Amino acid sequence: MSSGREITPDHATALREMTPQSERFHERARRITPLGVESNVRSFDPYPFYIDRASGSYVTDIDDNRYLDFLLALGPIVLGHNHPEVQAAVKQQVDRADLTATPQPIAIEFMEKVAEMTPSIEQVRLANSGSEATMHALRVARSYTGKDLIAKPEGGYAGAHDYALMSVYADEEALGPKERPNTVPFGTGIPDAIRDTVVAIPFNDKEHTEAVLREHAEDLAAVIIEPVMFSAGCLKPRDGYHEFLRDLTEELGIVLIWDEVMTGFRLGPGSAQGRFGIEPDMTTFAKAAGGGYQIAGFGGSREIMSEIVPPDSDDEEPWNTTAFHGGTYNGHPVSCAAGLRTLEILSSEDVYDHIDRMGELLFEGLQEVADDVGVPATVEYVGSMGQVYMTDEAPYHYRDTWAANVDRFADWWLEAAAGGVLFGNPMQSERFFTTYTHTESEIEAALEVAEDAFKAVDHAYE
Repeated sequence: MSSGREITPDHATALREMTPQSERFHERARRITPLGVESNVRSFDPYPFYIDRASGSYVTDIDDNRYLDFLLALGPIVLGHNHPEVQAAVKQQVDRADLTATPQPIAIEFMEKVAEMTPSIEQVRLANSGSEATMHALRVARSYTGKDLIAKPEGGYAGAHDYALMSVYADEEALGPKERPNTVPFGTGIPDAIRDTVVAIPFNDKEHTEAVLREHAEDLAAVIIEPVMFSAGCLKPRDGYHEFLRDLTEELGIVLIWDEVMTGFRLGPGSAQGRFGIEPDMTTFAKAAGGGYQIAGFGGSREIMSEIVPPDSDDEEPWNTTAFHGGTYNGHPVSCAAGLRTLEILSSEDVYDHIDRMGELLFEGLQEVADDVGVPATVEYVGSMGQVYMTDEAPYHYRDTWAANVDRFADWWLEAAAGGVLFGNPMQSERFFTTYTHTESEIEAALEVAEDAFKAVDHAYE
């Protein structure tokens, strides 16, 4: 199973030779925006290549190189790029109305579909990004409980706002003991006072998670957690961790928020909570819900979501009795049209059977070819989402992922990209996906490229 592509000793050489226009455009982009990209995650060495167009399973860069895409916009592309029915819904809405800042039926219809498909949601509000969704969910949970403290797993990402950018990544000295992780800001510019509002828990460690939550129970408003920690690659819940956490938070009166920004409408019609049979108190979603368009939201029980409802006007302090939620672009009609059509397709066609089958073929195949080549790699996945860890030990806890060789992974990714396949992006802590337009022949072609890329990095780090 080999494509016969010549292996280069410098793993970026072939990609550089393919992308001279991207290299020149990168110099132009750096003059107007830091790193030459719109988001730090899109920057990588030697430079990012710039995409000109996308269709189905493929993206094409400005040098006219075509790539089989498993990055899929970090997850939103669940039906394939530019799905014709989603495009048609968008064009119809563009012709009907743009933004009005008054309610439009399409947003209500989209929210009805979200609630219909999501077990934990009785009422829902919309936002524009996963970060906004988690920010608002945490505010509502704090309002509902009257408490300030939140807990999140060490190594987990729950958005780019200050309250979530805690204990995402740091070295072992800063993070302290793995049983009782320290709260460490991720990056500068975050006020020190924010650190005191967040405690970190060790994912998949029931004993020490319970100890932390019981210690802080009187002050804890919420636990926010990904059902699968895809923000660390692909850390699966083990040994009934979520069942334990659901029971413990109910006992202690702590709002359990499942951050389904990545897993929502990706791991099944009921999202991860439907797949795992766990019903949190609140849920956040984004990415796949919009089918490639910008949409996000949060929801939960009617009782919790009523924290957003202002009191009667005769209240003496109406401004100080409810949790504020607003946003000019919330429920943008074009995004809602795309999202509604996406969810309708997801709930009526065989999308999940197909993307999960493609996921099994891809991720199991990657493990097979890595083993055949002899590269120490462990492939972890759930459904249509997964990651290759460049280590021969399957990660159980977040700190286990530190054993993975991030340089080997980045070089493997560069070799595969030069072969015309995007296995996510070059970061070991990310993940990649399958989509509805992927075919068995495309998976087979991707595995051939992956095998050559494994061969290219086989002895590079010994």
